[in-house]
Amino acid sequence: KNLDIHDQTTTSIFYLNSNNGGTQFKDDKFVQSKKNRLVTFPTNTYHAGVWSTDAKLRYVLNMTYETK
Repeated sequence: KNLDIHDQTTTSIFYLNSNNGGTQFKDDKFVQSKKNRLVTFPTNTYHAGVWSTDAKLRYVLNMTYETK
């Protein structure tokens, strides 16, 4: 079976500092940037970064990797 590459990958976001920014998902779920928090989801999940207003910078590590 020939699978789409997005069906075989996972995305993880590791938050390196705490602030009021985060990641907004299409289903209205919001994950706030909290130091040492990791959120993992299928790569084809619609999401967007949300800028912080209480910190000068928002540091994250984004990783996409094969799972199958």
